[in-house]
Amino acid sequence: MLGSALARKAIRLRSLRSRRLLHSYDRPPTPSIPYLTHLPPSSEPTRPFPLYQPPPPPEYIPLTKETLSQLPSDESLNRQLKDRLTEKAIEGLPELTEEDLKDFYADLVQTGIDSREDDVLAIESPGGQLKLPLDIREREDILNELENRLIGSGDIEQQGGLMKIDEESSSAPKHYKIFAALARLGVPQDGPSGTNKSPAGAIQTQQGVDIPLGLVSKREWNVLFDEFIQRRDARGAEALLDVMTLHGVPVDETKIEEIIKVDAAAGRVDDVGRLTAEMANSGLAISDSHKDLFILSLLRHTPSHPQNAISQLTSAEQAGQPYPQSSYQVVLQHLTQPSPLFQPNAHTRALAWDLFANMRLSAHPTPTRELYTTMIRTCGESAQPEPERARDLWIEMTENEKIQPSREEYSAIIRALGSTKKDYLEAFDLLRQMLAKHHDAIYTPFSSEEDGLPRFSQYVPTLETFTGLLEGTKRAGDLNRARWILTETVKLARTGKMLNSKEWRDGIDADLLSGIFMTYASWKPLVRRGAVKVKDNDEVLQEFGEDGQIKSEIEAKQLEEKNVTDEEWLDVDVMEELVESSSSKSEAIQDSSNSQSNLPLTPQSSADALREATALFQRILHDVASPPNPDTYLPFKDVVLGPKLINSYISVHMIHSPSLAATKKAYEEAWSAVSEITKGNFKPNGWSHLQILEKCSHGTRAGMTDSDRPVAFEWGQAIWDEYLSWSTKATKELETISEPSMKDRKRWLMGLGDRQIERIWKSAIRLFALYDSTPSKSLHILEEFFVRYPPEDILKTYRPLPEVNGLKIKLITPNSTPEANVPPYLLFNDVKLLHEKLIKNDDIKGLGKLTFYMKSYEMMLLKRRKWRFRGVGQVKERNRGKYAKRERKRLEKAKVEMIEGDAEGVD
Repeated sequence: MLGSALARKAIRLRSLRSRRLLHSYDRPPTPSIPYLTHLPPSSEPTRPFPLYQPPPPPEYIPLTKETLSQLPSDESLNRQLKDRLTEKAIEGLPELTEEDLKDFYADLVQTGIDSREDDVLAIESPGGQLKLPLDIREREDILNELENRLIGSGDIEQQGGLMKIDEESSSAPKHYKIFAALARLGVPQDGPSGTNKSPAGAIQTQQGVDIPLGLVSKREWNVLFDEFIQRRDARGAEALLDVMTLHGVPVDETKIEEIIKVDAAAGRVDDVGRLTAEMANSGLAISDSHKDLFILSLLRHTPSHPQNAISQLTSAEQAGQPYPQSSYQVVLQHLTQPSPLFQPNAHTRALAWDLFANMRLSAHPTPTRELYTTMIRTCGESAQPEPERARDLWIEMTENEKIQPSREEYSAIIRALGSTKKDYLEAFDLLRQMLAKHHDAIYTPFSSEEDGLPRFSQYVPTLETFTGLLEGTKRAGDLNRARWILTETVKLARTGKMLNSKEWRDGIDADLLSGIFMTYASWKPLVRRGAVKVKDNDEVLQEFGEDGQIKSEIEAKQLEEKNVTDEEWLDVDVMEELVESSSSKSEAIQDSSNSQSNLPLTPQSSADALREATALFQRILHDVASPPNPDTYLPFKDVVLGPKLINSYISVHMIHSPSLAATKKAYEEAWSAVSEITKGNFKPNGWSHLQILEKCSHGTRAGMTDSDRPVAFEWGQAIWDEYLSWSTKATKELETISEPSMKDRKRWLMGLGDRQIERIWKSAIRLFALYDSTPSKSLHILEEFFVRYPPEDILKTYRPLPEVNGLKIKLITPNSTPEANVPPYLLFNDVKLLHEKLIKNDDIKGLGKLTFYMKSYEMMLLKRRKWRFRGVGQVKERNRGKYAKRERKRLEKAKVEMIEGDAEGVD
């Protein structure tokens, strides 16, 4: 029994072990506790349960780069300290509400209103801030007081005075008398004045008289010097500086610069060089402005030949001492911008682009803001528009060079984009950006419009900006935008006069108003004149046609006009203040059932446009003729009436007037009113005669009817005779001008340019060929034109493109440059009507003359074109530049040798 029991226990134990071993393959092994061999042994003694246990020792942190980088910085420590101090300071204070925070922020913003952005940008030099401007009356009072003190009144010698008036100087101007008195009282001293060759030395006497200090104050010296400068008397101002030195008065460097400016404006190169050399010898620094004045003197000395100034720039580049970009700016402005001394053409603009490219290659790779502005403005020339090039320069300036544009840059790009009909809307987009920047610059939070006067910023548009926009509107006939421009300019002029802003204090000018009238002339009415007929005021105007085709056409045009110009910012309300509503008495289609408020605010017909233009012109005449009144604002008070403004107004009548007789009446009334206001100072010029002859000579193509033909022939004959007599006098007046560039500019302004002469003679030939019974008069005019402007002049006036030595790159080729200075000529299409009249009358002799004249002009033009493409005369032009350069070096060398010889003779 015992044995069997032990055997069963042994079997049970073995089965249990085998079962455990079987299950051990299915479960993961139990993790064992690792031995912490890297930890230091515990030094804590074993003790029974303590009543107090000390804190554990701090953890050991090794000083490595990682641990040091994790330490807090000084900034974070200061921030934590400020946070703790702030929490302690506001502990126990009530929390601020939203209204309290808003009031606090408003007070904070109001404290910075006085520090405007334009005030920070317009910081003047210390001298400019200290110098107070004096008006004419104050200067006159100071000179009178100084004259009485030094000279006295009458011929009696003053007992306490200084001298008596000489009989020779009694008729001299006041400032010369004072100068003579001070020169005689000066004490000669050794110094720069003793060696100066100014006229002061001839006036000094043998014995000088000491003047008590303070007898002539510094302010009086400055007023006397300014009197010489304003009279453009540089030598007198220079002599006055010598007298000031004799009296012990310190001479400011700015006074010498003022004298250099006068000499540079007059083109006196030698005097500018002499004064600049004297400044350098005296130890004074030659600034960039002095270099600019020297370049300006070269341009003013020979305005028709800017190659001398460009050669000076290129010579400095080759010497490794290039002129500043401001000097290049002076030359580029002269070549591209019209002035009383110079009339730019295609050749001068091509030379400007070559100089601009050469400057970026040899001297200054990155142009300044002013240079970008000048070249962008060059792209806006109406005779040669280049909006694509202007857009490229604009992107380069704003995006590549990161130059933030100001109003000058915006005005330039707007003028360039407005020079074409397809790009002028982009100019309005840029104006929108400009106005957005202006509003951002003047915006003040938590302020209303009633808080103070309106403010101007550096982004406020100027007259140049709006005139550039009108260049586009008058090409596209966009009358709504032109009326909006007139509204905004009137508002800005009123605000600028109130704020005495230098951009708007002079008000609106004649160029802007001329653009407004030209837009009226190019605008196409929504309602055609043939679509309506005028009846009595009590009758309803009826439409022609039974199917309503004209009505649907009018509605389509109105819808198209609304879609084009219906913008939120385009608020046209100029006529609310200047004239009555154009539609209140409109002769266009009206519905008597509609109320007055439903009438359109913009012109719908030619009669509406003509009424608005006439009212605007009458308002201009009223404001100009009105006496000045400080209590009444007249927006057109400062407008200068001239032929351009009157001609642009007459062009509106030329297009929209119902008859030529009405146009003639408006022409006579306008010039009569202007002559009465200006006392005969302004009369019709060549542009005035041109538009009338072109209108009269085009017959029904110009919108005239059969009833206008007698008026057209009679008026055209009178205008042609008037033009011949006027052109003869004007030509004699132009012959007195010796400088060719000044003569070209004057001719263009008077309407005697080559293309203007060509157009007016063509119109006269067409006029007599169209209305006269025989072609003899028209043929006689053609013969006279051939004698006055022979075809040989086309070759005689040929000039090669300007060549300047030193220009390493050229952007313009002869093939891409339009021809300039081509004398008047006629082609067959210009006399086609006369040719048909001669064929009709079987005038074989006249046909032979006409054919000979036209073939002569065509052959000469073709020959000149071949010369241009072949580059005839270009080598001679280059050699001429090289010869001028050698001659200039020879003269400079001879001058240096002469000075050295004089110095050796003195020794």
